[in-house]
Amino acid sequence: MRILLVRAKPTFMDMILGIPIGLAYCAAVAEKAGHEVEILDLALEKSVESAHQLLRERMGGSSYDMAGMTCMTVEYPGAVETARVIRECDPSIPIVFGGQHPTIEPDEVIQNGVCDYLVVGEGEETFVELVRAIEQRTDPGKIPGLLFHRDGSPFRTPPRPATVDVEELPWPAYHLLEVDRYFEMESARYTPRHKRAIQIFTSRGCPWRCTYCHDLFGKKFRARSADNVFGEMKMLYDRYGVREYMIEDDIFNLDIERAKQICDLILGSEMNGNIHMQFGNGLRLERFDEELVRKMAQAGTHHIAVAIESASPRIQKLIKKNLHLNKAKDVLSWMRKYRINTLGFFMIGFPSETVDEIEQTIEFARQTELDEALFSIVIPYAGTEINKMVYEQGLYDPDEVARHGSKVVTIKSEHFDFYTLKKLQRRAYLSFFLSKGRVFRMLPKLFSLSSSKKYLKAIERNFLSYGGDSTSRVN
Repeated sequence: MRILLVRAKPTFMDMILGIPIGLAYCAAVAEKAGHEVEILDLALEKSVESAHQLLRERMGGSSYDMAGMTCMTVEYPGAVETARVIRECDPSIPIVFGGQHPTIEPDEVIQNGVCDYLVVGEGEETFVELVRAIEQRTDPGKIPGLLFHRDGSPFRTPPRPATVDVEELPWPAYHLLEVDRYFEMESARYTPRHKRAIQIFTSRGCPWRCTYCHDLFGKKFRARSADNVFGEMKMLYDRYGVREYMIEDDIFNLDIERAKQICDLILGSEMNGNIHMQFGNGLRLERFDEELVRKMAQAGTHHIAVAIESASPRIQKLIKKNLHLNKAKDVLSWMRKYRINTLGFFMIGFPSETVDEIEQTIEFARQTELDEALFSIVIPYAGTEINKMVYEQGLYDPDEVARHGSKVVTIKSEHFDFYTLKKLQRRAYLSFFLSKGRVFRMLPKLFSLSSSKKYLKAIERNFLSYGGDSTSRVN
């Protein structure tokens, strides 16, 4: 079969781009099964209009047997519009949706009518089995992990009983991407040391059950072997000239010894001293020892982010993060010792959280050795446990849901309103960056061509443009 995989151009916000790694994995498994695949990343285009024009030209110049799309919640409106363009070009083509938003809101997506099939959860195995069923005209109702219309009504097959074996997955189909174009885009994470930076996954799944987090990859930690990970990194180094790796795992350092082995393989290769790494996601504070920090630094790590969220033991228990806060001092001192920049993630405005507990988090952050901090206002995104809690307990404004037509709402509390949270958020940033000489360490970044735009936008967002509207950015 000839398959076109598409990432839509977002319609209502300008997103910072990385490679569409989910599509690249699905393309790889489909190619391995003998199918012909193309990836069209419309998010790279300058406007929605030019993106749709490019899609029409591609559809008009080729004939495809299937189209597939993936989207996060913020990408969903754009994906819907893009699917309509595909349908306009070829009314008979089967359209498949997958990814984060279709997984957490499958009923909404399938009832929208823009797709024929919806892949729920990890998509690679389900997708390739669906392709085979369509090609061979067999019953897709026997494939686990699908939702589609049958006899005019939504029909859901049983969940896929096992998670994907990440060690057996082929590497993403980078050859189907215009890789060099991503090197010219604003970084999807922390400002890279080298512009030829790319995202990779080395594992999937996280055993912790934080209530604010999505659960696309499940709670079972599945890690690729160190040799497998190093092989992909070396291929990217040799074939595409990649010189920085942005690790996107849910929890990279759960297996400390495996993490050390990856570093050792880098240190024993020609990549030693020639690459950089950053971890903008998925590091658990307790899963460090000093040797791992040292090896990560030697292997080229210049930045890590750790999610602390709250300094209140009660809130830690409420959100099921249960972080050992006393470990922060040692880990952050090791990071400073080995000259790794550190960013802490904090959240304010949890259900039942008091202003005193928010102040406790602000003071904790201020006293740490963190170089930077991000203070986000809690948003109970659809598909999370905290969203369920907010709706069950009525901790939201129904008028807000009616206005925005979305399940992404701000939390209603007797302890604060949104305006109070914004004031606390501003105070958090001022208190943090005006302590321990952080503002002086930030000055080079504010005057750097590679990073100033991102930091100046953050300053404008949090200190210059806010007018009390709860729809404004939350971090």
